Amino acid sequence: MKIGFVGNEPAGPVLAKAWAQAGHELVGAAVDSPAAIERVETLLPDLPIAGMAAVAEDADLVLLAVPNSDVELVCDGLTDLGLFGPKKLVVHISPLRGYGVLASAAQLGAVPIALHPVMHFTGTSMDLLVLKNSTIAVSAPEVLLPIAQALAIELGGEPLVVQEHQRAAYAEAFEVASSFSSLVVQQAVGILEQAGVESPAKLIGPVVRSAVDKALYLPIAPLDPENLI
Repeated sequence: MKIGFVGNEPAGPVLAKAWAQAGHELVGAAVDSPAAIERVETLLPDLPIAGMAAVAEDADLVLLAVPNSDVELVCDGLTDLGLFGPKKLVVHISPLRGYGVLASAAQLGAVPIALHPVMHFTGTSMDLLVLKNSTIAVSAPEVLLPIAQALAIELGGEPLVVQEHQRAAYAEAFEVASSFSSLVVQQAVGILEQAGVESPAKLIGPVVRSAVDKALYLPIAPLDPENLI
């Protein structure tokens, strides 16, 4: 397929490069911030930078690498320009929304897919290595799920279907886990830094990973109402 992406999010050029490595053709990137342009020039030096309409028109798959709040707005805008028709794939990467946010494109026959790699992106080549071991949450109409799963596999990750009605719970869990883990790790590293310990991240890293692994496989204990007061 011909693939193009729209938006300044760091995941855009990373996912595009991963799909290119799987054999797809990249046709363009619609980015405008200095940081996003630099990421494209570093990861995809031969990829043309163009306007949103031009990228969407040339691509068979349009990746919306935009903030959560802009997914529907950008999709609707490109739909109004007549750029999403039958067989065109429209993919967004927001953890907060399912494929329903792409309804305007789907009404014209486009294939709506929500695809969220469960990781944090830096926009560098290091992300490609992390992506290879990631789980990728996919949401799409049931008949189209094989397409979404195939795209996730081509990225190198493992697809996991999140139904549309499960999306809000998934988004909340992702945000809680991300915020809590970052806060705790930073606090632990800070304690060691204040004590003058060298390379605190190397010391804490194995502890954090083993603790997370243990927590993930422990049975979930029922909540004690007295502990909630």
